[in-house]
Amino acid sequence: MRILQVHKDFEPLKGGGGTARHIHGLARALTGSGHEVKVASLHPEIVETPYKSFHASATQLRSHIAWADVIHVHGARSKYAVAGALHAKLQGKPFVYTPHAFYGAHSSANAAFKAVWDRTAEKFLFEKGAGTVLLTDAWYGWLKDRGISAKRTIIIPNCVLGGDLAAPPSRPGPGTLAGAPAIITIGRLDPVKRVGDVIRALGRPELVNAHFHIVGRGDQREELEALAQSTGVKDRVTFHGFVDDAGVAAMVADSDVFVLASEQEGLPTVLLEMLIARVPIVCTRIPGNLAITSVAEVETTYDVGDISALAPLLAASRDVTVSDASVAALRHAFTWEERAEDMLALYKRAAAGGTAADLTGKHR
Repeated sequence: MRILQVHKDFEPLKGGGGTARHIHGLARALTGSGHEVKVASLHPEIVETPYKSFHASATQLRSHIAWADVIHVHGARSKYAVAGALHAKLQGKPFVYTPHAFYGAHSSANAAFKAVWDRTAEKFLFEKGAGTVLLTDAWYGWLKDRGISAKRTIIIPNCVLGGDLAAPPSRPGPGTLAGAPAIITIGRLDPVKRVGDVIRALGRPELVNAHFHIVGRGDQREELEALAQSTGVKDRVTFHGFVDDAGVAAMVADSDVFVLASEQEGLPTVLLEMLIARVPIVCTRIPGNLAITSVAEVETTYDVGDISALAPLLAASRDVTVSDASVAALRHAFTWEERAEDMLALYKRAAAGGTAADLTGKHR
């Protein structure tokens, strides 16, 4: 089968985020099963093997869609995803859609735009495609509120390739990464990630010896640097910027705890990567995170913005371990070695003219 993945930003090995890494893992799993996969993107990291990625404008997608048996478009509220779906529809090719996550509005004007977009463009993607992949069932209420049918939806979580995730070596003694505990987060610097909550937590008495290591880029960096200065913890916060996979692996192996303070997530692959690598985590009690922590039976979660709860969880992290049972459960539920066949079944149904409803029984 020939499968075209479409996502506007695709830099899986250059800090491009969880969606890009999700596609990267899926593409390798599918090619390993004998299928041909290409990834079209406005902003691609070029990959030549085992799949191919390349630049394609919205209009250039047309010729690449002609090659494919199935088109899989990614990204909520994305004009590029809509362009891919429209080209597929015009050519009589089936498309599958994964929105990953819908983020809240940041202004009244933005809220008005999203309200119109959701009831038009998103409705088209959900109702006219062969199927929409939701990461968790938490989005069904979102669909109902907007009058969008869930008939063609199926739950397949974000996954990673388990073969990529070796446990880091145990640290025999004090590591080179500063802090007791040494706290790390990885991701884009954006208000929705609430990195500032962790910076504020450093001012709590439980964390007087802690150091916060921030890996990632984003428009919020200057604001966060100013916050660290104003709260008196500047010397215990390091902004590392982009770090490649090898560098991240070394830092993770030398850290005590990974923290994800987000107010909203789809299903964060970075939590999977940390837990399967046996790194203790602290994260917010939101649906995307809980979909993972409930499987791993991890209880180090807190309510969004509750710094008084966050600080003691981080302080206690040096005494926490990730169990063999947790790792096994996560590998079963969230790795492409276990779940790629679920996605392939949807592709095959789509190529045969069917929909996700044929797999889930949601015909009404």
